[in-house]
Amino acid sequence: MIPVPRGKIDEYTQKGWWGNTTVLDLFFETVRKRPDAEALVDPLNRADLIGGKAKRLTYRETATRVDRLALGFERLGIQKDDVILVQLPNVVESVLVFFAAARIGAISSPLSMMARSREVGHALEATQAKAVVTVGKFNGFDHLGLMAGLKERFDFLKQIILAGEGREQGVSRLETLLSHNIDPPLPVTYFDGKASGPNEIFTICWTSGTEAEPKGVPRTHNHWIAIARVTAEGCRVKEGDNIHGTFPVINMAGIGGLMVPWVLTGGKFVLHHPFDIGVFFKQMATENIYYTLMPPALLDTLAKSPKACAIQESNVKVIASGSVPLSPWMVKYYQETFNISIVNFFASNEGIALFSGPGLFPDPDDRARYFPRFGCKEVSLDISDRVIGGMDSAIVDVMTGEEITETGVVGELCFKGSTMFEGYWQQRALTEKAFDARGYYHSGDLFSIQGEGRDKLLFHGRFKDLIIRGGQNISPEEVETLVVGHPGIVEAAAVGYPDPRLGERTCVFVVVPPGRTITLEEIVLYLGEQGVAKYKYPERLEVLEQLPRSALNKVLRRKLRDMLNHKPAKEQ
Repeated sequence: MIPVPRGKIDEYTQKGWWGNTTVLDLFFETVRKRPDAEALVDPLNRADLIGGKAKRLTYRETATRVDRLALGFERLGIQKDDVILVQLPNVVESVLVFFAAARIGAISSPLSMMARSREVGHALEATQAKAVVTVGKFNGFDHLGLMAGLKERFDFLKQIILAGEGREQGVSRLETLLSHNIDPPLPVTYFDGKASGPNEIFTICWTSGTEAEPKGVPRTHNHWIAIARVTAEGCRVKEGDNIHGTFPVINMAGIGGLMVPWVLTGGKFVLHHPFDIGVFFKQMATENIYYTLMPPALLDTLAKSPKACAIQESNVKVIASGSVPLSPWMVKYYQETFNISIVNFFASNEGIALFSGPGLFPDPDDRARYFPRFGCKEVSLDISDRVIGGMDSAIVDVMTGEEITETGVVGELCFKGSTMFEGYWQQRALTEKAFDARGYYHSGDLFSIQGEGRDKLLFHGRFKDLIIRGGQNISPEEVETLVVGHPGIVEAAAVGYPDPRLGERTCVFVVVPPGRTITLEEIVLYLGEQGVAKYKYPERLEVLEQLPRSALNKVLRRKLRDMLNHKPAKEQ
C-alpha cells in the first residue's frame, strides 16, 4: 500500500532524500556483513514482563526468527496489506513482529501497553486489523481477556497471537511460530514480491490522543529511514555503535529515535521496558551503550539523585531528549560531570525532526534552549541536505497565516520535507485541515526566530496551551524549565487558570522529593534570583505525588486544568 503520490516519490528519490532500500534491506545487509555479531538483547527483567529467560540474539539468529515468524503469519492467513495490531512491551519479539510483518508485506500497528478497550477498539476499527499480537497479563491487567472480548465484537479480527507465557484455547502462540523449523529451507527468492517496498506502509502509529481520539499515522520505509538519518547525525551514531532502547517501540521516539537508527548503523539494540532504574544502570554498565534516549523529567531527576554517579560506570557518550525545553543546568551538568552530550530533539509522530546537537550548538545553554533554523534558504548550516532530507520550515501568524521573518515574534511552526507523513489514516478531513495549500503541515507548536543571523528557533509551547495573562503570552514550557531548576523540585508542569481581571493566571504543579515540602514563596524567590520577569511567576501552587502522563509520557495538561476546575484555590 503506497500512501505517497508518485510525483513526490520521484522528486524525493531524484534528490537523494529517499531511495530504493527498505528497513528490511538494511537489516539483512548487516546480517550478511556481521552474522555472528549480537543484534537484539532482551531486558534483564524479561521474566517479570512476559515470562521466560532473557534472550540475546545474533544477527543470524534474528534473521532466522524473522523468516520463521513471517512464514507463520502466512500460515495463519495474514496477507499483503493486512494490518497486525501489536501490543507488546520492549522485548525482542516486539522487533521481530515488525520485520516479519514487512517480510510478507503486512503492516504493523503498535500500541502502548497502557492502552485499554477504548484505545485498542478504536485502533482495531480504524485499521480493520486481521490479527493482534499481545501478552497474557501485564502489570496485573488481563490483555488477553481484552483482546478476546474485542475478537467477539469485530468479525474482521481473525487471529490472536500470544507472546510470552500462557496457554489458551483458540489462541496461536508466538513462541510456536518462532520455533518451527523451515524444512526444506526456503528458496532465497521466497519473499521476493511479498515484502513491502520502500514506499509502502511499514507502520501505522498513533498520536497520543490527549485531547481527542487517537489518529493513525501511516509511515513508509523511506519515511523512517529519513528520520533515522536525522537521529544518527544529531547523535553522531556511527556504524556498529550500540543503542539502548529506553522508549516503547511504538512511535516516533521508539521507532525513529531508536529502532530504525539501530538498523541503519548495524550495532546492538539493547531493549529496556521503561522504567526500571536497577535494570537501567546494569545495562548501561555492562552492554557498552553508546547512545540512549530519555525524557527530560527523568534526566533532571537522575541529575539530582545520588545514583547519578553510576552513569560514570557506563560508556555512554550521547543521550537524546526533548519535545519540551531542556533545563540548561541539566545539559551543562551531564557535559561537565560525565562528558555526556545531551542532544535536544523536537519531533512529532507526524514527522517534524528538529535537533540541536553539540556539532551545531557546542554551548550547553544554547543547546537546551534553541534549535537550528532548518529549512530556511537564508540560513546556512553545517549539515548536508541529504541528512535533513529537504526540510522546509516556516513560522506563520496563527491568525492570518502570514509568514513571520523578524526575530522575537511568536508564530506557528509549519513544516514539510522527506520526514513528514502524508496524512492521517482514513481521516481525509483532518488531513486537509492539517496541511495548507502550499503543502506545509501546521504543527500547532509555537516558535520564534532568534539570533543575530536569524538562524535559531525558540520553542514557546503548544498554541492551545499558551497562557495569556493580561495580554502577555506566557509559555508553560518556559515556566516549567525555570521552576524545575530549583533543587527542591523533581518535576513541574504549568497551566493557565481563569481570572476575571487578567484573563488567566499561572498555576504550577510540582513533584518534590519524599519528605520534602516547598512553598509558592520559595519558588517566587528562586525565580527572582534568576532574573525572571515577574509576569511569568506562578501565582498558584499545587504539590502532587506524580504528574498525570499519557502513554507516550507527555504531561496531560487537560487533566491538570480539570483538577483546578474542581478544586478551590488555597490562600497562598
